[in-house]
Amino acid sequence: MVLHRVAVAIAFVVGSVTAVAAQASRAEQVGAQALRDGDADRAAAVFAEGLQHYPANPNLHFGAGVAAHLRGRDGEARAALEKALELEPQFIGAAALYGELAYEHGDVDLAIQTYERALAYAPTNQNLASRLSLWRAEASKERRLDGRFSIAFDGPAESRLAAHATAALQSSYWRLGKALGAYPADSIAVVFYTREDFTAATGAPEWAGGAFDTRIRMPVRGALAVQAQFDRILTHELAHAMIAGLAKRGIPAWLHEGLASYLEPGNVGAAALRLRNAQIVPLSDLEDGFGDLSERQARVAYDESLLAASVIAERLGPNLSLLIESLGRGDDLVAALDQFGVTIADLERGMTARIRAPR
Repeated sequence: MVLHRVAVAIAFVVGSVTAVAAQASRAEQVGAQALRDGDADRAAAVFAEGLQHYPANPNLHFGAGVAAHLRGRDGEARAALEKALELEPQFIGAAALYGELAYEHGDVDLAIQTYERALAYAPTNQNLASRLSLWRAEASKERRLDGRFSIAFDGPAESRLAAHATAALQSSYWRLGKALGAYPADSIAVVFYTREDFTAATGAPEWAGGAFDTRIRMPVRGALAVQAQFDRILTHELAHAMIAGLAKRGIPAWLHEGLASYLEPGNVGAAALRLRNAQIVPLSDLEDGFGDLSERQARVAYDESLLAASVIAERLGPNLSLLIESLGRGDDLVAALDQFGVTIADLERGMTARIRAPR
């Protein structure tokens, strides 16, 4: 499953608009409100204008960093957050987001150092402490590097599984790239966990067999005994990683999950058969992730998503990657599909036809 994780520090700025509004700068008030409204473009413009007048204001640099991150411009975000921390070393919100971005981009050491410094100023902050603990545990794992893949695992007991996973990932990457119509060049990190540590690291529900946020995360106890299932889940999470390599944001959860299932490849016919006796949920209700669903609800959500994704993938063919990139640039699904002559009505008809098809 894909985890739609919002960086810890965004909650600091969006949740503390009242405190920001008490400051002198109107740009802080207006920019913070734009973030609350989800308008990152307006927030970026407001903070940029404010910085022309108040270049030494750490709140404005922080706001600019948050807005840049929400717009997918993490290089700009990190530079703005660095400036905020230079001006105010005790700025916990800026440190929280800066550490998250360092971690997301593979610099675990910098992420750890950033949170260690932040905790010196805020020793009771449990969010920072728990993230730091997880990152330290990940940094202590052994690593297997092979081309674009990096696998972190615990000692000799998992070494054989890491070698197997590397071979499976290499093989699946080329097959998935052909189906997507693109071969994202980003390096892909995989982390192995016990089931308990997997739950702690991801917050994923008990039914989840794997997860992807910025890394593929896999609980691996007994994996070699059920190798086919392990490979299927690993391929599913790899598909999420490759989709994220084309568009880091903007993909509805149902489409992310549906495409990952379709590319496993999932059994579209079996999913359609199950849906004949299920209560169909509007796809618009499945845009924000499946993490709050029960196992039964999740099964229906995955089946619906698979059917919808199969219609889109088969209509678009090699243009599938172009659709993903369009969504990543901020186009809504209706506009993005329209570029390829596909409507939401076409999608709904295609799903209905699959459900009603004789078996």
